[in-house]
Amino acid sequence: MKAPYQLTPMHSWHVQNGAQTSVVDGWVRVLAYRDSQAESKASNCDVGICDVTPISKIDVQGKRSGERLQELTGMPLPDVGGCASILLKGYSKAVYVVGLSAERYMVLAGAAVRKQLYTHLAEAAAEPGCVHVTDVTSAFAAVQFFGPMTTALLKKLGSAPVDQIQSDRCVQTSTARVWSLLIHHQAGQGSAWLLLVSRDFGQYVWESVLGVGQKFGIRPFGMLAAQGITGMEEIDVAAL
Repeated sequence: MKAPYQLTPMHSWHVQNGAQTSVVDGWVRVLAYRDSQAESKASNCDVGICDVTPISKIDVQGKRSGERLQELTGMPLPDVGGCASILLKGYSKAVYVVGLSAERYMVLAGAAVRKQLYTHLAEAAAEPGCVHVTDVTSAFAAVQFFGPMTTALLKKLGSAPVDQIQSDRCVQTSTARVWSLLIHHQAGQGSAWLLLVSRDFGQYVWESVLGVGQKFGIRPFGMLAAQGITGMEEIDVAAL
């Protein structure tokens, strides 16, 4: 019997467009579409997008959420709209913490550590106080943008001043007329953007981005091209 696996909301689009797929960390992931070298070149010269929905997304909120997270990190947390790669006490890998409000944070990490990370945060939240930890990995579609034309593309998709948003900052905005969280971060030797939208709108936003992105030379890429673009196993927040 095959092990169970999950599909991203853009899965049917990937299959219809010739994606080569494999099950990785319990998710069906795109390895490449047709030519991973061409995908890598397009992402370095123009703009590339990658479906990274499987990255772990843990919502931490409540009046004592910041206090509890700071106890786990031993260092200041990012302010509202700020993001930071942080090591948690008793946890072996860095996570990426996004400040959504004074009482709410999103903790991001690689897909492989989702259960371990959720358990670690939930156990810390179990102490007295108002802290709620929720695994929202499947609730949000995630798209990674990489390439020099990304900023120009994002400006066409919404009103956020993306050309003014520094690295390790985020903005809650509308992208393709859908609420989204846009995160500007470092990826390998360059910068990238991570877009989170409700899973229900994942394929719509993906197709909208591709449509608007045609004039910018957009091309979707898979996990094989990601390694060529940044030297990482895949472009996602796991390496931040």
